[in-house]
Amino acid sequence: MFLQFLIAFVLCAIACGLILAGRHTLRRGADSKAWPAVEGVVIDSAIAADRDGGCQRFRPTVRYRYEVAGQRYEGSRIQWAAKEGFRKYTRARRMLDRYRAGSAIKVHYDPSRPGMAELQTGYTIPVLQPIYVVASTAAVFTLFSLGIAIAGN
Repeated sequence: MFLQFLIAFVLCAIACGLILAGRHTLRRGADSKAWPAVEGVVIDSAIAADRDGGCQRFRPTVRYRYEVAGQRYEGSRIQWAAKEGFRKYTRARRMLDRYRAGSAIKVHYDPSRPGMAELQTGYTIPVLQPIYVVASTAAVFTLFSLGIAIAGN
């Protein structure tokens, strides 16, 4: 009985942590729509190829420089909660076509923390990772089982 309770507690803590982290990311993305923008310049851009469990992903990366109130900053975020990468190289390349090295860009920055910036405001909803679904489902199942076990006593 104690082991079931411990497993339920751990799984619920993990599920709650994942929910809070996702909520924070989505809120930050929504808040960014109201951020002011300044002119910036792309330092460099490239496509990083990553292996994800036997599947190759192509992740666009951009480094840019901008200035707020006379202070210079560098950033690399394209968008909050952006996808982990693309399965097709051409899709990643298409995204980077806007961000060629040396090109002028519009950089949106957080007025309370000007060092935090992004190129595209808002957010994209990331695909649920299987671990999130498994942890949440296991937590609910364990709590349900624990409730039946307690009710049966």
